[in-house]
Order: sequence, then structure tokens, then C-alpha cells
Amino acid sequence: MAIRIPKTPQSPTQKADRKRGDVLKAAGKCFRKAGFHQTSMQQICAETGLGPGAVYRYFTGKEAIIEAMVEEERRQARAMLLQMRDAESIQQALEMATRMFADRYRASGDAGLMTEVYAEGMRSRRTGAVLRKIEAEWVMGLTNILRVAQARGQLDASLDAAQTALFLTGLWDGMVIRQHFHAHDDPQALPAFFDTMITRVLGKETKSESRSKTGLPPADLLTGVEPPYVKPDVRQMSLI
Repeated sequence: MAIRIPKTPQSPTQKADRKRGDVLKAAGKCFRKAGFHQTSMQQICAETGLGPGAVYRYFTGKEAIIEAMVEEERRQARAMLLQMRDAESIQQALEMATRMFADRYRASGDAGLMTEVYAEGMRSRRTGAVLRKIEAEWVMGLTNILRVAQARGQLDASLDAAQTALFLTGLWDGMVIRQHFHAHDDPQALPAFFDTMITRVLGKETKSESRSKTGLPPADLLTGVEPPYVKPDVRQMSLI
């Protein structure tokens, strides 16, 4: 005789959260297919298998749905920052961020959904306000991580931490879109290359790597002797 294991009953709040999540998943699927503005609430209702009354019980319309998606972005960003803060070094933290961005948006259509959300934030004042709040929190959190690294001597102290945070975020956003168009390639290749380039760009500059104040080429790395200065041929330059 088979033993029937009773299911743990869900509270009304848990049921509501599950239904709300189902609506968000269905809406995301519709947005990936047709875009935000081409998707109707009727299509979202059909995708969920729920009637309009049930869907409108959780969301007043598409704008409310996309705002909920933005709030999910906020939650994910906070979780990412917490993991980065626990990293042993700034290099490990940045590599962690690259992997999290790559893994999260690698699924087909997720990069497109992200661009739909941000595009709507540029059109809608209401959605844009929420996105700007998330952006500010993310940049501030990443800036603080970079400043701690600078204080520890792990990052070039001359860098503007806030601008560096914006620069890195732009790189990761671009990587997400690029990997969507190169999905047939090795999924680890692009993130690995980004890690290498970020390390090179943000690495602390040493004497042997820097140019001299006179603008001359650096000293030969093997002999330590600077190559002779060659005066440019002005006649050739005038022909260019």
C-alpha cells in the first residue's frame, strides 16, 4: 500500500506570492516574444491561464508588472553586492560579478528582456524613477567596494571610484548583450576575456609599465635601458 505524503498547506500570502510570480514569468515570456508595447494584458492572461480578474488582482496593468520586474532587479543587485563584499580581493569580487552577470542573462531572451525594461525606463517617468533608484544604489555599493580596495592597496588610488563603477557596469551590460548574439560560442570565453581586460585596465600601474614624464617609450623590460629618442620626420608627417 502506497503511503501518501500530505502536502504542506500554503498560507494565503504564500499562494498570492506564487500566483504573482506566475504572472511575472508569463509576462516576461510575452515581453521576450513581442516586446513590451506590443504585448497586451489579454496575451499575458492567456499565457498564465488565468482570467483577467485574477491577473488584475495582483497587477493593475503592464506598467505595474514591469515595475515588479524592476524591483526584482533591485533585489538581485543587492544580493550581488553582498557577495562581492565578502570576496577576499577586488579581483575576486570583479570576477564574481562578471560570472553572475553572464550566468544570469545567458538564458535565451533574458538579455532582450533586460533591454526592454531599461528602454521602458527611458520612456516612462514612473518606471524610470524606480530604475534610477536601483542604479544609484548599485553604483554607490560598487563604488564603496572599489574604495575599500583602493584603501587596501589593491586598486590604483588615482582612479575615480564612482566613474570606475559606471565604467564597469557599462562593460557588464555590454557583455550581456554581446553574449546573446554569440550564444553559439564557448559560453565561458567572453566572461573570461572580460576578466582579463578588467584586470589589465584597473591593475595598479608600475614604474616599468608607465611612460616617462617626457612622453618617451618605457625602458626596455630586459635591459632597463630606455631606447634612444627618435625625432619624428616632419616632412613625412606633413604628407599624411
